[in-house]
Amino acid sequence: MTAITATEARKNLFGLISQVNEDHTSVEIVSKDSNAVLMSKDDYESMVETAYLLSSPVNARWLLGSLEQARSGSTTKRELIDDEGDLHR
Repeated sequence: MTAITATEARKNLFGLISQVNEDHTSVEIVSKDSNAVLMSKDDYESMVETAYLLSSPVNARWLLGSLEQARSGSTTKRELIDDEGDLHR
């Protein structure tokens, strides 16, 4: 993660917003009193969703078990059916 001063961030705010949205890297903004992080809204929402899904120990175990199954190749291909009952291949 790149770190810049609050003064630098203020000078180039719109460029920083574009940067974090294009390359999905966060920027730490450092000031003498405290620091902050600038990140894309999509990345932030993804982190919040992940934290929510992993906040339940039961759900976390289930998700991590599913991830392990996928990594080991123990997956099953299934066809998807939407709300109207239409089959998608």
